[in-house]
Amino acid sequence: MSPREFGSGEMSFGLLSDKLLRCRPLGVGAVLLAAVGCSSQHSEPAGGRTAAPRASALLASADLRLPIEEYLFSDAETGRVRQAQQTLIERCARRFGLTYEPVSADPPVGPRSVMDRRYGLTDAKLARADGYHLGDRDPRIQKTEEFEAPTGKMLTVLTGKPGDSGGDRVNGAEVPAGGCAGEAGRKLSEDGILGSSDAAQDLNGKSFSATKEDPRVLAVFRSWSRCMKDKGFSYPDPLTVMNDSRFQGQRSNPLEIRTAVADVACKGRVNLVGIWFAVEVGYQKSLIAENRKDLAPVLQGKRHQLEAADAVNSSG
Repeated sequence: MSPREFGSGEMSFGLLSDKLLRCRPLGVGAVLLAAVGCSSQHSEPAGGRTAAPRASALLASADLRLPIEEYLFSDAETGRVRQAQQTLIERCARRFGLTYEPVSADPPVGPRSVMDRRYGLTDAKLARADGYHLGDRDPRIQKTEEFEAPTGKMLTVLTGKPGDSGGDRVNGAEVPAGGCAGEAGRKLSEDGILGSSDAAQDLNGKSFSATKEDPRVLAVFRSWSRCMKDKGFSYPDPLTVMNDSRFQGQRSNPLEIRTAVADVACKGRVNLVGIWFAVEVGYQKSLIAENRKDLAPVLQGKRHQLEAADAVNSSG
């Protein structure tokens, strides 16, 4: 199971453990693409695609919040569900006379929120310190801890057999369908699937893809590009610069930092974040309205997961 959203802000997490079932994109460009989804279909925003948006002057984007985030899981919410999941797996394993040690969560990695890096680098302080790198949250410098995958009886108890409906016995007790991981999922979610729904994540990706083709966003891209050219840097848009092959090393370099500082300054000069965010909010409101019937059970499912997780976590 792999994440549709990377790092902070949102993560689909493995039923057994992040180390066992999660993959990580490593490049800055890959981080961004994973963070915003990959769908390209979109709907017209309310008010049309050519009207100038009412855009407040905005600089850093990390603390902004899009409408669709109501339907997605934040890092903190993901942590609550994951803690409950691990507790339920541990309890289940005890029924078979086995000791399951919950896997500790990995250190925070990737963007700090759904909005951090969504519109490229927007934090002047981080630009001066790390360029386009992510500091101590950068996956390129994370140490990979050794993880011993379960085998034998423990593997059967934890995961069951692919496609099974339960019934295997270990140490005299019947293994539930999908093992203890499957049982934990069903106790926390009506459909047994933890984390954000595909529907919400797809809309999150659609709105982002749509904005990149919107004339209002393309216009501010051109203004940003002219500003960058005046500073000695040639890029067509603020997403391309993050994918510059010269900036993909383990650590940032002086050219990268100079480019990043100019990038953030130009974003502020042309109000790129304010305009892009205003346009995307319009798309998301339109998409949410169009898909309200499908999103109602998504919100209900999220609330159910969090309430079930909190009940488990409060039980000790």
